Amino acid sequence: MGRRPVWEGDYCAYFEARQRAFMRIAYAILGSWASAEDVVQATFTRLYVHWSRIHDETRDAYARRALVNACYTAARRAAREPLVAEVPDRGVDSRDGVDPQLMAALAQLSAKHRAVVVLRYLEDLSVAEVARVLDLPEGTVKSQAARALSRLETVLTSSEGARA
Repeated sequence: MGRRPVWEGDYCAYFEARQRAFMRIAYAILGSWASAEDVVQATFTRLYVHWSRIHDETRDAYARRALVNACYTAARRAAREPLVAEVPDRGVDSRDGVDPQLMAALAQLSAKHRAVVVLRYLEDLSVAEVARVLDLPEGTVKSQAARALSRLETVLTSSEGARA
């Protein structure tokens, strides 16, 4: 057995601290636990490879950016694949803090709009932090958030009317 890198303990602690939140972000963007697990695993693999070069003060921003990019890639790949009926890997756990009705509404947004909404409102990042993670101007984050929230309101209002 080879020696472990000195930084591996820090990486493991970061994984333990952020893995659940990253699953929630990826699920909220992609709408699938299986896809979220794949994306989070790929993100943490990328983080492991580059860990020694990532600065402590930019670690979260780097990790979120890697996660969102992986989500975009997965969303593009899913759009090219034919849809098939499948049984979910697991039911929605209310401890995950994700409402199934909200997930259905989020699924009607583009991946970029979902990323803005998830990072801004579910992760509670500031406009500046979301802009940094997504590499967008702050004004673009604000306008995309406004458009996405307007669309969510329309979708949620119409789905409530349909159930009444």
